[in-house]
Amino acid sequence: MVSPADFIPVAERSGMINELSMHVLNIAARDVKRFRNAIGHDDIFVSVNLSSRELLRHDLIADISAILEKFDLDPAMLKMELTESMVMENPESSADVLHRIRSLGVGLSMDDFGVGYSSLSYLLRFPFDTIKIDKSFVQARDRRERFVVLRSMVAMAHGLDRKVVAEGVEAESDIADLVQLGCEYGQGFLFGEATDARSAIELITEEFRLAGQ
Repeated sequence: MVSPADFIPVAERSGMINELSMHVLNIAARDVKRFRNAIGHDDIFVSVNLSSRELLRHDLIADISAILEKFDLDPAMLKMELTESMVMENPESSADVLHRIRSLGVGLSMDDFGVGYSSLSYLLRFPFDTIKIDKSFVQARDRRERFVVLRSMVAMAHGLDRKVVAEGVEAESDIADLVQLGCEYGQGFLFGEATDARSAIELITEEFRLAGQ
């Protein structure tokens, strides 16, 4: 196993990041369509990370459109994730590309929120519909300020009509706190480790069956 922190910089330096990103996006679109068909429900989405190099690529929007058409995929079932620092490397260009992605109906998530610029002006400037709270805030369980900070971040996001994903959920107490705060989504090892598409379909199908949907 090779960490993304190791292979992504290599892919960027070698010029292979575009091909790698499109390969991942194709697989993600294919699999989420399979998930949707398996459960017969549209309330599902998949998130795909974008590289800063991708934001500068002139044919990115056309490629995303082609993938949506190829798999006859509802754009709302696809979200693109970017970090604050990545967007701020070239804010003017990023703003234009992000607005064009949103015009397709594809979702946008700001990843690792709270560890970079975290400026309200950036949240207003860029069309993110989802904010992902960095795991460092969720996992600061020994800090008495933790709940206050999380509550403020969730309230701010909801006030701006953004949905919230809390990263780093690894304890049952995390879920209780996040539910109390009205956080819509959680991400972390408590829910499971990385798995293949077949296992994911089985898990999702069972979850929807138990929920009676």
